Amino acid sequence: MTQLVRDPVLARPVESLEEVGPARARELRVLGIGTLDDLLNYFPRNYQHESSEGSISILHGDDIQTARGEITAVNYAGGPRPRFMATLDDGTGKLSLVFFHGAYLRTKIHPGMKIRVQGKLKFFGGYPQMQNAKWHEVDDETPAVAEEKFRAIYPATAKITSDAIARIVQANLESALHGIEEWFPEELLKTRGLMPRREAYRLIHCPARLSEAIAARKRLVYDELMVMQLGLGLAKKMRDGRLSAPVLRVDKLLDERIRKRFPFQLTSAQQHAIWEVMKDVGSGQPMNRLLQGDVGSGKTSVAVYAMLVAVANKMQAALLAPTEVLAEQHYLTLTNLLKDSSVSIELFTSRTRRQTRGQMHKSLANGKIHLAIGTQSLLQEDVEFANLGLVVVDEQHKLGVRQRATLKSKGLSPHYLVMTATPIPRTLALSYFADFDLSTINELPPGRQPIETRWVRAAESIKAYEFIRSQIERGRQAYIVVPQIDDSGDDAKSVLSEYDHLNRGPLKGLKLAMLHGQMPADEKQAIMSAFRQREADVLIATTVIEVGIDIPNVTVMMIDNAERFGLSQLHQLRGRVGRGSEKSYCLLMSEGQGDATVARLQAMTKTNDGFEIAEMDLRLRGPGEFFGTRQHGLPEFKLADLTAETALLQTAREDALELLANDAKLSRHPALRAALTAEFGDDIGLSQVG
Repeated sequence: MTQLVRDPVLARPVESLEEVGPARARELRVLGIGTLDDLLNYFPRNYQHESSEGSISILHGDDIQTARGEITAVNYAGGPRPRFMATLDDGTGKLSLVFFHGAYLRTKIHPGMKIRVQGKLKFFGGYPQMQNAKWHEVDDETPAVAEEKFRAIYPATAKITSDAIARIVQANLESALHGIEEWFPEELLKTRGLMPRREAYRLIHCPARLSEAIAARKRLVYDELMVMQLGLGLAKKMRDGRLSAPVLRVDKLLDERIRKRFPFQLTSAQQHAIWEVMKDVGSGQPMNRLLQGDVGSGKTSVAVYAMLVAVANKMQAALLAPTEVLAEQHYLTLTNLLKDSSVSIELFTSRTRRQTRGQMHKSLANGKIHLAIGTQSLLQEDVEFANLGLVVVDEQHKLGVRQRATLKSKGLSPHYLVMTATPIPRTLALSYFADFDLSTINELPPGRQPIETRWVRAAESIKAYEFIRSQIERGRQAYIVVPQIDDSGDDAKSVLSEYDHLNRGPLKGLKLAMLHGQMPADEKQAIMSAFRQREADVLIATTVIEVGIDIPNVTVMMIDNAERFGLSQLHQLRGRVGRGSEKSYCLLMSEGQGDATVARLQAMTKTNDGFEIAEMDLRLRGPGEFFGTRQHGLPEFKLADLTAETALLQTAREDALELLANDAKLSRHPALRAALTAEFGDDIGLSQVG
């Protein structure tokens, strides 16, 4: 969280600070510390308790221990893990010292020498040992370390240590604290058990004990969460209070006409989502609804229903997708669904022919096109709508916040419906999407079978390819997804090399096709069309097929180098199969080394539940990576961990809403208002578009 620089002292460049010379300034800037304000907000990653000096016989394994004695023996072992070893004796006991890669110590530490050591104690076979301890030579006159210390540990680099950063912080902390202003009234702080803001900054850097550091962190985390919740709350108030949107009505006759278009019965979850959407679009205020549901749950049907209601109310609708492949899939689905209807649909992508583009834009501007489906091509300045009433965005986390704002600005506060197949854990829904109303489709259409997921080691690859052959012999098709387009010199599989390898080896004789993002748009479209028509048995691709592809005949998804994909991405790719009535399979090819990789792959084999997957992905990756906060236009946290602080998040949300209810313009909270402006800039209103 960026502290607003109100006091000129906080704007001082690092070069002018105590304990900082030109070389140190360069290293601090590498860490993102360019001003005194940045230094103040460079928080410790941990704390270390250092004991006073004690005899070896009473040392214990907790905290950092300090002892002194005489070196009685030394030794050096080479090999793949070279180490210098010494024995320290103080008369009460012996302590083993091990310094990995410590060849240089052979000329520095020798028997008969007296040293003091400091480090974490471990016990091996009942004997105490310190590894890579700090040490220095002492004599009988050197005073003992009498006081215990509780020291902050900062994120550091090879060129600037935590100790060096701590000294710089200590030297400049008092002057920095003068620039800190309180944001909240004393009554609120007392109610929530929070310390003053200035004191929190002091104690997070210089606590005397762990409890002080915890209390300081709680206050600063609360501040981070409050700034975010206030930004979202202001956006929601602006949307609900000042903006108006077209009223879209649906009666029984229109409802029946739309439902007849679907070749299936809507699930109860879909019908409930439709009811929530219709309530929004009939209110006269802009809908801002997030529609989430697992892959294959039928979100698109809800969006199509809403789009047809817009058209029936003489309004246009736009469907924005992050990729051409997904936009073309939506276009194909809608074209088939609305066959023989009077609804005019057009596809706007980069492959739209130049000679027809001008006419399409003209038809969109005069209202002859009712449904516009496209990628970023819909965001061009020369694209105008006659009466845009509804914006639907699919997989919105793959699009930048400014792009979505641009599209929304093309209508007079149109209704806004976001679809995502990445289920959002409650903690994120409460935070990053606090300005959205939430609809969830939590059931799959009848007839859908769970996808069987198997973790396949390299030694079992032949059996895996034989299984793919057996599925193709039954008239099915398969996807094989690899991490990259061409070989990059590492161990990752590529589309080009795997296409050749499989053609000549494991899948020889089958009809293979390949697809990747660098292909011309026309070629990609032709390949997908041919695969859909079963002109190829296996499609070898990158993650360009991650979302939106719906080919019911494909029953196998093989993901090679599965360790290189995130958990939610693996789940999305798995969702490309299981679209028909036949049993489907997902094969994860990986050697699975590393705790995080093993956790991901095991999770995939144990559950098909996207919400379980999303919760685990959030725990493994953290909120910033899970749902790109930079694209979202919201601040990134320095301290807050949404996976562990749901209760404080809920508290901040409640306090933010109450504060805005009593002081909508924050006129009675000038420091807080200034902090919001500093965090969101002039684009604070952008948070209302996701």
